[in-house]
Amino acid sequence: MELLILSKQTLERLFNAEEVLNALSLGYEHFEMGLVSNPERSVITKENDWWGVMLAHSYETGVCVKVVSVLPNNAKKGAPATQALVIYHNALNGEPLALIEGTTFTALRTACVSALALKLLIKPEDVFFVGTGLQARYHAFVLKELFDIKEVNARSKTTQSRESFLSYCANLGLKVNSSLKEEDAQTVIVATTSNVPVIERFGEKNKIIVSIGAPTPSARELSDQVLKKADYIVVDSYEGCLKEAGDIIQPFNAGFIKREKIVSLGELVTSKKSASGKIVYKSVGIAFQDLYIAKYFFDKAQKEGVGQNVSLV
Repeated sequence: MELLILSKQTLERLFNAEEVLNALSLGYEHFEMGLVSNPERSVITKENDWWGVMLAHSYETGVCVKVVSVLPNNAKKGAPATQALVIYHNALNGEPLALIEGTTFTALRTACVSALALKLLIKPEDVFFVGTGLQARYHAFVLKELFDIKEVNARSKTTQSRESFLSYCANLGLKVNSSLKEEDAQTVIVATTSNVPVIERFGEKNKIIVSIGAPTPSARELSDQVLKKADYIVVDSYEGCLKEAGDIIQPFNAGFIKREKIVSLGELVTSKKSASGKIVYKSVGIAFQDLYIAKYFFDKAQKEGVGQNVSLV
């Protein structure tokens, strides 16, 4: 039995944003058709630390298991807040096929799911980033591949982090405009480890706010005012966001947002529903997203003959 090891460097070499979006779209189509088993994730929360185990199964695609941790205090230690490991299996005989570095994998996946939502909702032109860590960098990287971004700006906890991120964006070929105000940006991407709202209001020129942090029921990135102002709230998963995302759970339980205001990304992909006006997109991640992207990377690595094969017996 051989296991294919896919490192960070191999993932970045293989990655093509359009191809990953196609894989994700297929995954959402299969999910909406009931072809994917996607059980509720197992979660352990200790103080501010979050651990999760995600599993998805499809006879057509395979089986994927991911162990992921979100430890906000890691930033102070110079380590990624989010770290993960992915195992991809053959669904027909149970054979483990690949072991995938999950931190880069998850950052690329999250950015690509956000990009899929943006592609279906609004083509981003100017983007303001709130939070400048790993997730923000991969979002900038993916958006640069897919869209004609006119200008970007950001805010962060520290000047050093902001300047480092904007330098990274400039090196990608994105135009940095330090005069672009958060409230004037068409698209705002919120990628923080905050437990309290970092976005207090919906700017008049803001068309969409993408929120990918605050993964627990008690955590918030967005204020109630933001959720009230939104015409639609698009979620990557009804079940996940209504169970795990404080930005959805708290205002929903308080009656600030109604169920009919919430649309799933799967409904957009399959054209069952649409959304317009001012939009909040909230993501917590779903196991089948990992499954379809794991298959993409495994198949492409096999085709190109990259990765490290390790014998287990």
